[in-house]
Amino acid sequence: MRALLFIAALSATTTRIGSAEPLGITSHTDDSTIAVGARIGGYGFRRESDPTFTGNWNECRMNGVGVFANRTLRGPLFLEAGLDTYFSSTDRQAMDLQIDRQSALISTAVGVREHVTSWLDGYIQLGVGVELTKLSVPYADGNAIRADKILPEGFLGVGGEIHVADKTRIGASIRTLVMGNFNYDPARLDPNNQAWTSTPTADQVFSATPTLAAQAQFFVERDL
Repeated sequence: MRALLFIAALSATTTRIGSAEPLGITSHTDDSTIAVGARIGGYGFRRESDPTFTGNWNECRMNGVGVFANRTLRGPLFLEAGLDTYFSSTDRQAMDLQIDRQSALISTAVGVREHVTSWLDGYIQLGVGVELTKLSVPYADGNAIRADKILPEGFLGVGGEIHVADKTRIGASIRTLVMGNFNYDPARLDPNNQAWTSTPTADQVFSATPTLAAQAQFFVERDL
């Protein structure tokens, strides 16, 4: 009887050892389904109307930081939710609309992650979101024209992340965004300019049109 109990216990122990992962190696996809992180980055809109800067992505440049969380689904699929805050850069061209833009971006995305090596992952994701933005442009005599807007956004992104420690990764991503941008003629904000006709309304100045933007982000992420 004791021999039978010993054989059964040994069999159960062998089964557990055989099914476990190698010591010190954690599977991001299988063992941890939730991760949180922080990121920093910037984006700029594509210039289309000025032939001098055609092809550049530096109109209304924005810089900011954010936090995000993602949850791994079955297989390589994962979901991500993010909250980012961005501020317009003061590095503008003279012909640009001198806009002060402060935005909060709320986004969600679905992605596919691929394990390239034991220490490197790559992914692609498709997302949508909303931009809550406060806008201001200078007007005559030190005044300003202001508005608050809620604008939709969408993006396609690719990225990679390096495993630097147990449950911790650093990475970078590049996104192509579709967002609202404002192309009001800045000369029409100056009453001393021949292009000025009358005081514009906020709706005229901040009439958004869908425009492509390019974004780069760097992040650190940790499994819970």
